[in-house]
Amino acid sequence: MCGIVGARHEWLVANGLDPVTAMREAVAAMAWRGPDGQGVVRAGAWWLGCARLAIGPARSRQPVVRRGGRFVGVMNGAITNARELWARFLPGVEQRRELPNDAWLPLLAIERGELDVLGQLRGHHAFAVVDTHTGELVTGLDWYGEKPFFQAVEHFAGARTLVAFASTPVALQRVRGTPPYVKGRLAEWFRFGWARRKEPWLREATPKGLMLQKVERVRRHKSPDLRTALVTSVARCVDTHVPVALSLSGGLDSSCLAMALHANGKRVPAYQLQATGARADERDAATAVAAHAQLELRHVDAGPEVCAALPFLTTCAGLPLGDPSMLAVHALARAAANDGIRVLLSGEGADELLLGYRRYQALAHLPHAPWLRRFVPQWSMRYWARWLRAVTAPDPAIALLAVTPPAFGVEVLAPEFAQRRCWRDEPARPGPTGDRVLAARQADLNGYLRFDLLPKLDVACMAAGIEARAPFLEGDCAGFGHDRQALGKRPLREAFANDLPPEVRRLPKTGFALPLDRWFRGELPWLDLLREPTTCQRHHLRPGGVARAIDRHRAGKADLGHGLYLLVAYETYLRSSSGNPDSVPTAAQGGT
Repeated sequence: MCGIVGARHEWLVANGLDPVTAMREAVAAMAWRGPDGQGVVRAGAWWLGCARLAIGPARSRQPVVRRGGRFVGVMNGAITNARELWARFLPGVEQRRELPNDAWLPLLAIERGELDVLGQLRGHHAFAVVDTHTGELVTGLDWYGEKPFFQAVEHFAGARTLVAFASTPVALQRVRGTPPYVKGRLAEWFRFGWARRKEPWLREATPKGLMLQKVERVRRHKSPDLRTALVTSVARCVDTHVPVALSLSGGLDSSCLAMALHANGKRVPAYQLQATGARADERDAATAVAAHAQLELRHVDAGPEVCAALPFLTTCAGLPLGDPSMLAVHALARAAANDGIRVLLSGEGADELLLGYRRYQALAHLPHAPWLRRFVPQWSMRYWARWLRAVTAPDPAIALLAVTPPAFGVEVLAPEFAQRRCWRDEPARPGPTGDRVLAARQADLNGYLRFDLLPKLDVACMAAGIEARAPFLEGDCAGFGHDRQALGKRPLREAFANDLPPEVRRLPKTGFALPLDRWFRGELPWLDLLREPTTCQRHHLRPGGVARAIDRHRAGKADLGHGLYLLVAYETYLRSSSGNPDSVPTAAQGGT
């Protein structure tokens, strides 16, 4: 697990930068991702750099340079089927307990011209390999985008081309400058808590460009048995010499991972986080699962003090963090790191792959009744209100994704943001055809998972020195969610029907949600931040809008905890970008 960066030599020089200095600063900006070593090398027309977290061999270094210097590569993440691939490239090595650095595998495949291997890579990774003789750059990333790979694309040398890439926007800023934040992106962010729209120069996919070859990954085939597929995936994810643990919420996904660990004979610790004042049913379920799987359960209690990490995490990410559950994930990851854990298994991806969200079931049965629009509540975020908005919306899937109510945009945000398409009662793009449940699933795989859940998991864990691995995404699980029969993760429930205790089967889905509604009705110091003149006078806010939202929430007229958090998170980002993150009050500075 690392932070990687690359930039064209001529482009850096043309921008008046000293390549060595710029690259070293970019690598240093990712030290939180890789505190165990830093390296920068010239690779023909490119410079490559890496900040390394030593999950693999302690003596290995990055960038990796092939003997003779022709091929140079960097990689962030892990290749979980590395053992079988090493048998192809260096027979006998696969028998070792500790394998060579995974970063060598893409380089060796490219050196030998065996590009089909790149499509067989499992796990979570982003890599870049330069052929210094031809100037060709080959990049690749995992199928679902688990590892971040930001790319700067500009008009250079007579064509629009890739000029730099990095694991974080902050590292890109060291070689490019401060990026703009487009209005459409900010409007989406305040509506959904994440945004798919990007700045014109910034991409998170792998574009085709000058001296850039896009590696097409091979779609995995459906396994005949979901239980076997997940057990096998977990076995690959725990094939490491460093301590491993499980994030065990007590819900279905993590409980099945616990059973898969048990099937593999692995007795690793399990960590369960519970927010202060929350019901104990999730902890009870996690306790029952851990006992059944013979795992040691370690409790992590999370109160408002977890909010203290927001400025640090924002500085690390270089982006506003719209998902408050990131704070809970980071608290759990820190607890695991303090116990010496280096790899944490997580259930990300199961809800998208296996149709587990409650809104999928709603979409399966929702009528379309636009005549009810006049009865739609504008402030409520209760389930019935979201359901009613979906019934009247041209695209109900978009309405169900929103984390802030329509009135929040009208009353709190400046008109230039509130009037954006994502806030109006119309689809952001032509409505999907065919099955709207499966269309919503695909949209979540391309959007919500890629731009919210996976970045949250990556930043929250990496900032604690932990590598997160998601066996559902690593395995062959996608084929089991291609029809309505998978609603409610039915295939997963059936696959582990004989393993799960009754506490899990009757537990409703809650995830890592924090009780923000309750916390914002206490004395959370974030309220002081929202009342400061600097905050209230920002260009993206309507005059007096923040105060009205706070008053409405604290009077119990609406539950706006997530919306108020978004205001805090974006203000934290603005202050972090200006070099003043310490001006953000946290729960550690006051009571609850």
